[in-house]
Amino acid sequence: MKRMRSENGKSIRKGVAVLEIIVGIVILAIGLLGVGGMTVSASRQASGLSMQSSRDGIVLQELSKLASLPYDSLGTRVGCTTVGASALTYTRCVTVTDINEGIGYKRVRLIVAPASAYARPDTVYVNRAKGTAVNPLGQ
Repeated sequence: MKRMRSENGKSIRKGVAVLEIIVGIVILAIGLLGVGGMTVSASRQASGLSMQSSRDGIVLQELSKLASLPYDSLGTRVGCTTVGASALTYTRCVTVTDINEGIGYKRVRLIVAPASAYARPDTVYVNRAKGTAVNPLGQ
């Protein structure tokens, strides 16, 4: 490549080199801003997944509590309660309705609504039947 010279004999190439460096820095800055935006997005998604995982664990815990209650005691858990003792503050609402006109079947509805905007509420239905006591020893 032939170098161009100005009237006083100095090379014009020095100005072009500075311009190339500035363009390179601008392209690098745009790339770094894109990577930063993706990092923030990934962080938000990870936080949301963590909240949803906590909510799922809470739903299983609450279902265990309801399953361990005697059939006749299901009505004592009806209502809404805000719980903040765990890693996730949530509101638990339980309703119990009779199925088949009170012949021994009840439907329990559990709603777990996290206080965080990152996790959505979850609703679970459980049907319970009134059974007779069975002696496991067969006596």
